[in-house]
Amino acid sequence: MTKKVLGGKDFDAFIGNSMVHVVEASVKITDGRKAKTVRGIPMGWIDGPVEAELALKLDHENFLLLQAQAQQAGSWKGIEPFDVAFTASVAAGDLNVEAFGCMPQLEELLNIKAEGGEENTFSIKCPITSPDFVHINGVPYLTADEVRNL
Repeated sequence: MTKKVLGGKDFDAFIGNSMVHVVEASVKITDGRKAKTVRGIPMGWIDGPVEAELALKLDHENFLLLQAQAQQAGSWKGIEPFDVAFTASVAAGDLNVEAFGCMPQLEELLNIKAEGGEENTFSIKCPITSPDFVHINGVPYLTADEVRNL
């Protein structure tokens, strides 16, 4: 017997409290930990900086939801960083990815083809700005020690 596995159609995406439909989305983490070496031989590890970025591709209708936030803020750069959550549940299991303090930056405002046949999309990148960073199924990526006193 086979189970339905997790796919892109299974996800709901929320920007703040607003549900949006994404054409594409990704959350990428850069973890700066690296191996420490002595005479070229690994001997432990060194903690390094971390960063993460959310990337969204939206259709026109869902882009207008973000535009309403820009109008309320008085400009696109005036939009305060927001939290984004992606949730999905299928027989094979659940996945909940939360990104905190997403600072929206328009990356691709126009993407059209003169012959038509394709919808214009908008690409928005969002560097993660909160020490809450990213949680996967409720488990934080960063350790409590890393975010102490922040």
